[in-house]
Amino acid sequence: MTTTRSNTTRYDTWMLKTMNDARTKRYHATRRARRRIVAAHIAATAVAAAGMVTPLAVSSPWPLVALLVAGLAWIPLMGLLNSMTRGLLELRPRVLDERQLAERGTVHALAYRISSSVMAAALLGFYAAWLTGAGLDALAAPLATAGFGLLVLHWLLPHWIAALRVQDEPEDDEPWAAPDPT
Repeated sequence: MTTTRSNTTRYDTWMLKTMNDARTKRYHATRRARRRIVAAHIAATAVAAAGMVTPLAVSSPWPLVALLVAGLAWIPLMGLLNSMTRGLLELRPRVLDERQLAERGTVHALAYRISSSVMAAALLGFYAAWLTGAGLDALAAPLATAGFGLLVLHWLLPHWIAALRVQDEPEDDEPWAAPDPT
């Protein structure tokens, strides 16, 4: 799974152990469970981001309450994402093997393509709004909100993609055993 090299630090060893903790495997053992966790993490991220941006438009404490509640759910969900990917994006490259490094590169490349497309679409949308006569004063809040949303997407998209790409682990049973003749 991972390589042990002479330059591995105690921190690397601790992170590797934390990311591969067997106690969390039951929560994300199936593809369906992993999809639910990713969907819950996306929802918690959206609520938290809305809780951060909404106070700019309204003077109410409720968006901050939503931010706090979503943050409390977001933290363990992020831990589950890291657990299901075995720390693919959090561990230092020196503790990953060649297969994991290749998977990390694939995930980052796919996330880059998707986030670049979303950024280009947002840019075109703002350009179209400007062409229709929207002034900078009308576009300031949407531009700030979109910029923040794109930053969050750029940060978390690799985690979501990596979690969705995880394959089910093979059963521990003997798959090659001869069938029972009875």
